[in-house]
Amino acid sequence: MWGAALAVAAAERGASHDPAREAPAEPGPLVSVILPARDEAAGIAAAVRSHLEQTYRAVEVIVVDDESTDATGRVAADAAGSDPRFALVAGEPPPPGWVGKSWACWQGARRARGDWLLFSDADVVHAPQTLARCLALAARLGHGGLTLSPGVEAVTMAERIVMPVAATLIQNVLAPGFLVRSRRSRVVMAAGAYLLIRRDVYDAFGGHAGVGGRMVDDVAIAQAAKRGGALLVPADGTSLIRLRMYDGLGAMWRGWRKNAAFASSRDPSKGMAPALALGALAALPVYGLASGLRRRDRRLVLLGAAGAAAQWALQRLAAPVVTTPRAYGPTLPLGATFIAAAAFQGSLDRLSGRGPVWRGRRYPDAT
Repeated sequence: MWGAALAVAAAERGASHDPAREAPAEPGPLVSVILPARDEAAGIAAAVRSHLEQTYRAVEVIVVDDESTDATGRVAADAAGSDPRFALVAGEPPPPGWVGKSWACWQGARRARGDWLLFSDADVVHAPQTLARCLALAARLGHGGLTLSPGVEAVTMAERIVMPVAATLIQNVLAPGFLVRSRRSRVVMAAGAYLLIRRDVYDAFGGHAGVGGRMVDDVAIAQAAKRGGALLVPADGTSLIRLRMYDGLGAMWRGWRKNAAFASSRDPSKGMAPALALGALAALPVYGLASGLRRRDRRLVLLGAAGAAAQWALQRLAAPVVTTPRAYGPTLPLGATFIAAAAFQGSLDRLSGRGPVWRGRRYPDAT
């Protein structure tokens, strides 16, 4: 598997779209930026300012304060100052059957006036020309929207071990770019950090109301758009948007326990076998190399070494997405084992009927 993933990664390096190379769009239609925010006081000020400082000026920024227990709303409003393009919405409690984030997005979308909608997270900081370049790319491609893979800041050792593996698995195993871009394929990929979609495409599948009970809303939106004949084209946003996705080991465990268990299948039992397989595949090259050396089996040593080399190369190829020192090259097996364990536990959560806990809410009925 690791060799095949490496081949996909190498092929995609020259095939993926890069909006940073696109000529910025001229002033045009209104874009509604919608930021669902629950307990995001620490990062929302920088996010709001980065949207209001876009060189593409035809924007409105709508922050939906999703029942925050901190000062999220006040901090967002202070960051916007007197800019008339900013609006703060006091979010209502999610109705039965809705996941909180999707409900917050839907409240923002119903208020939005733009011909384009941009859904982003409240901790993502955007370079000034991001929107102008992404609008130009989306218009040129003509598929209805795009999604950016962000640059992810990894601060702790645990983040530097796990996050590059997550990027590798998503982009090179679960959702290779050539399949995501193909209308014949059902494979999709989307990043909640940046979902830019034409309003008519969004309305055609019912928007977030059509996916309100889905736990991984960004993937659900991409699936709905693709079923309707549109496409959220994946693009490289590593030089344009940045965020720290998870703050340390505990946050990563909770996040990937949720994401890995819900992203691929509505049947929780179907997630357990892939999780176990990933854990086994992560250890296989190291096991093969050690066994070959112990048995003095040259063929086994070569196979193990080739697998370990592919893992090292994949970890380093993920560096544009998650910047890590070169010393972390051999750590892919550890990160893959962590994600496998989180995915397995997430499947157990679903099978037990407990469902995941996210942002202080439990979702036993989420799909």
